[in-house]
Amino acid sequence: MRTALVTNFCPFYRVKLFRILRERLNATFLFFSDATERNWESLNPRGGSEFAVVPLHEGGAGRWRVLWRLARHLWTADYDVLIQGVSGRQAVLVTACIARLKRTPLILWTGMWHHPSTLFHRLTFPLVRALYRRADALVVYGTHVRDYLVSLGVAPERVFIAYNTADNEVYNRAVGEDEIARMRSELDAGARRVALFVGRLEREKGVDVLLEAVALMAPADRPLLVVNGRGPRMDELKAYCAARGLSTVRFLAYVPNAELYRYYALADVVVMPSRTTREFKEPWGLVANEAMNQGCVVIASDAVGAARGGLIEDGENGLVVPEGDAGALKEALERVLRDDASRARLSAAARATIAGWTYERMARGFIDAVAFVATRRGRE
Repeated sequence: MRTALVTNFCPFYRVKLFRILRERLNATFLFFSDATERNWESLNPRGGSEFAVVPLHEGGAGRWRVLWRLARHLWTADYDVLIQGVSGRQAVLVTACIARLKRTPLILWTGMWHHPSTLFHRLTFPLVRALYRRADALVVYGTHVRDYLVSLGVAPERVFIAYNTADNEVYNRAVGEDEIARMRSELDAGARRVALFVGRLEREKGVDVLLEAVALMAPADRPLLVVNGRGPRMDELKAYCAARGLSTVRFLAYVPNAELYRYYALADVVVMPSRTTREFKEPWGLVANEAMNQGCVVIASDAVGAARGGLIEDGENGLVVPEGDAGALKEALERVLRDDASRARLSAAARATIAGWTYERMARGFIDAVAFVATRRGRE
């Protein structure tokens, strides 16, 4: 069995997954992007050098040459199964056409659970729906994506869940009390509880909703809010804090991913206030996985995939609030930060939950999908 996996590039959090797929599915990886996507932090590391990779970008090739190389390789190579991530519009069409012409089983890998509402996306929706319906199988991030695809007419038995996973070994490392005390001192936390946001400073991430929620709290109850991320709204968000007198907000431009576990250990709560926009709905939010490794309580909006796809269970191992609702987010923050017993219960449940979210479990979704299409092809 030879498998080709076509996706944009190999981010650091996919390395261990791809390593398993290489070993278990004899996978070759075709990366069609140079990682300049708007939603990718360019300072974060990438992997892939240890895999069997087809060099589509060799020589600094432009987009159309990359697509030509992709088509030529898929046409001439002898693969038993093609797996295509849906992160590249043209690449998806190229792979789907080659699979159709060569009668090679096609598996689509997607985290999309909401179709964007721009004019372009409305016009192309029938094509996207047809691709989903005609794929031999689909691998998805969680139950929320499965339910969305079924609502589009995809047969449930063709959908396999590869629960989205972070590298637990990176994020569950112990952090000593001395280290936490040092960080609190550097951030001038005083006796305040600590809330943390990690992500891009874009509208869809909802940082303005989080700041409004903090502003609604009584000054004495406000946590130290650490905002870790870069983006075009940085100055606007800082100006809002100045105007509202939010002196307990600290902006950190960038923390290397390998060091984030220290901030999760410091924080009492991580907030993921993402909102739906015309172009975006949070497919998952791996920050939740990362934070839960340190027993950090996650408060997420219901526009976060991890809060709808099986990871965050409201009131059990975290809290879920309506997107864009600063009042509800304020109440959730106060509930977690004031009630030590509730916070400890949610923290313990978060640690217990995330221990089972491994790369082996995620890989099982791909392995089962490949076995499914191979069995079906054997019957034809």
